[in-house]
Amino acid sequence: MAQGILARGWSAAFAGYTLAPQASLSQIVDELHSALDWFANNAGKHGIEGSLILTGWSAGGHLTACLIDHPAVTAGLAISGVFDLAPLRDAPHVNDLVQLSVDEINRFSPIRLTPSAKKLSIAYGTGELPAMVGTSRAFNAHRAAAHCPGDLIPIPAANHFTILDQLLDKDSHLVRSIVGLAPAYSSTAGAQV
Repeated sequence: MAQGILARGWSAAFAGYTLAPQASLSQIVDELHSALDWFANNAGKHGIEGSLILTGWSAGGHLTACLIDHPAVTAGLAISGVFDLAPLRDAPHVNDLVQLSVDEINRFSPIRLTPSAKKLSIAYGTGELPAMVGTSRAFNAHRAAAHCPGDLIPIPAANHFTILDQLLDKDSHLVRSIVGLAPAYSSTAGAQV
């Protein structure tokens, strides 16, 4: 999924985490916070320099919004995320796996929190389910009302899965958006995604 950004001379790192129901959302966020800590302390040892641009899709889009304030992160792109978790609690086929608590819904629903001042762009496919389009647009409006930087990026005709095709092409709208999030970017900057 990083072919487009790699073709621009950037580096990419993928952080894994324990999936629900083996881990609560609190544990997942903690694991990713630790991964970002490790990356911040070790990237240079592996020849990786530049801005850390965080991006994720679906649950990763939500987690991008949750982790944007990590000190190592410069900016982010949340792709097809869910930004209010309350509707998931009310969907038994989802909450049977995720097992969200009321506390987690309040702590990890980005639309319920004061938005980060860091630049966070939000992308969605116009062919996604109306609820997915709605959560992206509502979260962008929440951030815009607080005068927080970031773009709303609708990808025409893309659905929840085909939007990922954008990450394969170095000249796609999403890859260009990621590149645009790095301050003082040059084609050889070597920033991480």
